[in-house]
Order: sequence, then structure tokens, then C-alpha cells
Amino acid sequence: MDDYKSDNRSYHRPLWDENGQVHYKITPQAKEKNYVAVCLMPPVKVIPVIFIPGVMGSNLKNEDDEVWQFSASSLKKWPLANAKKRKQLLDPKTTTVDDSGEILNDGADGNKFPSRRARGWGSAFYKSYGEALDRLQYLLSDDDILLDNYFREAQMQTARQRFTGVRIGDEPAEQVLTEAETAHGHQFLYPLHVFGYNWLQSNADSAIRLGAYIRKVQGDYHGRLAVNKVILVTHSMGGLVARHYSENMDGQKNILGIVHGVMPDLGSPAAYRRMKTGERGVIGMIIGDNAEKLMPVLAQSPGPLQLLPGIAYGPGWLRIEGSNTKMSLPVDDPYKDIYLNKTAWWRLCEQDLLLGDTEKEWGTYQDRIKVDVKKFIEKLNGKYHPQTWLFYGASADNPSDAFLTWKERLPQRVREAQRVREDAGERLELSPLRTHALISGGTPGDGTVPVTAVRTVSPHIRGVLATDVDHEGAYAVAPVDRSRSVYSDLSDALVFTVRSVMKIVQQVPTP
Repeated sequence: MDDYKSDNRSYHRPLWDENGQVHYKITPQAKEKNYVAVCLMPPVKVIPVIFIPGVMGSNLKNEDDEVWQFSASSLKKWPLANAKKRKQLLDPKTTTVDDSGEILNDGADGNKFPSRRARGWGSAFYKSYGEALDRLQYLLSDDDILLDNYFREAQMQTARQRFTGVRIGDEPAEQVLTEAETAHGHQFLYPLHVFGYNWLQSNADSAIRLGAYIRKVQGDYHGRLAVNKVILVTHSMGGLVARHYSENMDGQKNILGIVHGVMPDLGSPAAYRRMKTGERGVIGMIIGDNAEKLMPVLAQSPGPLQLLPGIAYGPGWLRIEGSNTKMSLPVDDPYKDIYLNKTAWWRLCEQDLLLGDTEKEWGTYQDRIKVDVKKFIEKLNGKYHPQTWLFYGASADNPSDAFLTWKERLPQRVREAQRVREDAGERLELSPLRTHALISGGTPGDGTVPVTAVRTVSPHIRGVLATDVDHEGAYAVAPVDRSRSVYSDLSDALVFTVRSVMKIVQQVPTP
């Protein structure tokens, strides 16, 4: 350890032992030299921050093997898996959270906090969150720079000091971080934890487990807590888990505040599109890129179904346009009009694709919609923690599904076949699912959640940022467009997240 000495002073860095306690290593000096040992005191009081991933964002396993993880052994099983195998593997009743996933810079925090694996980082899907979690922890631990300044002539700013006074876009002035708020935020430590959960199961069940996890984290820092509460940072569906625990399970007393990223507050028509056409992109290749592969999985999984638009989303988001038909649904109740509809061709669920005893599977699906889905969505509507901060995607460059349209599109060869049959006095009956294509509205959003799915006005919502983010990569480190971001090396969403945490901790008295 090199100490910078001036005017008979020697500065000593804090060292952390295995219990997270501070001590110092000081070399004794002769009394007549009048040396003064200055022991630099770091913040010691802890405010835990818990990150909650979105749908498909937590690793899953069954008793035999990995099921959902960003690893070669996990991913190679999916491209050739048929619908029956996918339904079997992605069963909410047989899967559990797998915390053995890859972690970036596991030992970077030393003894200041428990290891990153002990803090649950291995439960997060690495492709989506590996780098983001590492950078978020760095930004929340930048107080080390203040100690390092005692040992160098050129003083450096912490990341949070860089954020001070900086306005993102045209946001309100009160969202800007002040010097006093930054200084207050530097009085605490922020260990970042990850709450991995089984996203196939009901978010209400995950909320119960979140409560248990929060109590465990509080116990881990017994005697070190600045306040007996945590801060939650959520991605997508993780926001619904957090809000249900906070507002419907009396969890608010354990939460200092919540930062939401790209939360589908009112639900998203994209959940309907997934059921009818499969998932898009690389994730679609894994989980299922058509209805035959994906519908049997989603129909048995309450969590993804709870992303469907609720009543508050409004009517008319599903449009049917054909040569003899023009409709806009739902009229007023999406559950009755779409989700529980058994006969209309544009219904949400195809009984014939459910596999096994399809009549029994349909009955179970109906109960799931009535009990797990409708009650969860409608009971949560409009409820927020009193310290809520959120960002969402609002770019036309990320076309999203504010509405969907079944548009009649007959291929030329089908039209010719119809004409031949009609000339012969016969009628060619075709399934609407063969003659209609499901077209996205292409409205502004993040590629999954449209702007219309985000409620931004509530007495409990303290700060909002509309920005340019991709849904899966909402917490990506680098900005989408460096020329339009506040910092060329950090996304506005990440800056907003750290800054919101600092705003939330203003409630906690100085240690």
C-alpha cells in the first residue's frame, strides 16, 4: 500500500475484512517525528439495491439439467426441440431458478459486500444483463474515487458527480441531481443484488418469493443497514412483480423506492402477437418462432399471460380487416372478447395446439385466465410505490405493437385457385388464419412495449424519462445514439437509473 505523505501526514486506505468491517494497516513511526496518521473513512452504512429481471430474464433449470440459460449446453437443445419437448421443458411446475449462470467480474467488490454470486447475479440471463449489472454496480460504488483523490494531484470526479446538474433532454428541472443530493448519496454503500424468479409462474407467486428474498437481504446486512428498507430496480415484467409485492402484499414498508425500466404497465399487444405467431429474432429461435411451438408453453404459463393488455389499456387494439369484415376488439372486455373466446378464429388460444387432452387443457387455460391473469392485472391497475421513477422507450425507430391488425392477404396462387373453383361452380373454403397476416401497428416504443402501454402520470410517480432504448437491452451500457445522449459512454437510461437511486436515498438521514 502506497501512502501519500505531506506535512507529516500519512493517509491510509480502509481495508475490508471478510465480515464487511473496516480496518487499517498503519506502520508505527517514532514519536519525535510527530507523524499524523489519517485514516480515510469510507461510507459504511448499507442500502441494498435489488435488480429484478424481466420475462425470460432469469435462468431456469429442472431436476435434470439447465433449461433456460445463456450457455452452449442450454441453447443447443432448443432449435431442434418440437412443441411437445418445449412444453415439457418450460413447465412452470417443474422448473426452478438456476443461479449457476455466468457472472462478469465476480471478485470486483472484494470484501466490501458478499460475492456477486452470493448476491444472486448468477440467476440473471447473462446475454441480457451481464455487462449492465457490472456497470451499474460500478456506478453505485464510485465513492472509491473520492478516496483515491487523496493519493493523486489531479482530482477526478465520481460518475455521480458527473451527473450532477445535467439535464437529459427536456425533462423537468426537479429531476436533475443537485450537488447536495450527490454528496448525500455518497454517504452510503449500495450492494447490488439480483432477484431471479421463475418467469413461467404467476407474478403473484414471484412476489411472495420477492418478499422472502428482501427479508434475507436485510438479514445479510444486519447491523450495517442505513435503514431497514431496500431499493428495487426492475426490467419489464419485473416491475409487475415489484409492484404487486409493494402495493398488494403490504411490502411497501420494506421498500425505499422503485426504479422501473420499460415496464408494460397496462400490458402490451405484443403478448397476443407472441401467442399467435411466436417470438421474433434470436430469442424466437430458442423459445419458439411460431404458434405451434410457443402457444403450448405460454398457455400453461401465468407470468407471460399477465403481460396481456388489461381493461385499462382501452378498446380496439386488435383489428380485423377483410374483404367483407371490419372489426375492432375488444369492445370493452378483452378477457371475454379475446382471451376466453373459444370459437372466433382470432381468439388468443388455439385449443388444438395445446397438446395432450386438449379439452382438459382448454379448461385449465380458462381457469388460468380468470383466476391468475385477470385478477392479477386488474388488482394492480393504477397502483405504485410512493417513490416511483421510470423510463420507457419512445422512439419511432423501435416500432412497437400499440395495435395489431389481422389483414386479409390472399396469395396470387390462392386467388387463382379460387377463381378456377368458382368457374366450376364450387366454393373454396379457406381458414382465415391462412388468408390473414398479423400486422404490427409500427408505433413508437421500445420494439415490444408501445408508448400507449406506459402510464406516466400519477401522484406517486416522481420522475419519468422517455428515451431511445431497445426492450431487451433497456439497461445496455452504451447509448443507442451517442450523438443524442448526455454521455458518449453511458446510456441515458443507465444515467437516469443511478440518478433515481440517488433521489430515492434523500429520504434517509445522514449516518
